Amino acid sequence: MKKILFFLFIFFSFRVDAETLHIETVDGLLKFKTDIANTPALQETGLMFKKSIPNNYTMTFLYDKPRLISMWMKNTYIPLDMVFFDEKGIVVRLVENALPHDLTPIYSVFKVKGVIEMNAGLIKKYNISVGDKITIQ
Repeated sequence: MKKILFFLFIFFSFRVDAETLHIETVDGLLKFKTDIANTPALQETGLMFKKSIPNNYTMTFLYDKPRLISMWMKNTYIPLDMVFFDEKGIVVRLVENALPHDLTPIYSVFKVKGVIEMNAGLIKKYNISVGDKITIQ
């Protein structure tokens, strides 16, 4: 019985919900597959240990309520862009080209409802800007 309970705890602690992420930019609507990191365990690990991700994939960290957050790139092997958004889904901060394995904290600066991690270079490529609108379906 203890083994079953332990398995269920691990399964539900590391569960990722796949969704579709839309970013409305001045140039049009962008669409990505996103996994939602909505548990403490998932939020702790994020994209750590991944060697690559497709350009149409993101990981979205969602929080119960807006908060100041900090992240780092410990054990992250790929450079990332980060898109911070508020409770209305409005982009409030962008961080481009966070370096692999860098332990320097990356701060949200503002209270945010979430942050999206994607391959480095996509913010520039798709002209993602502060003020753009995020929706997750």
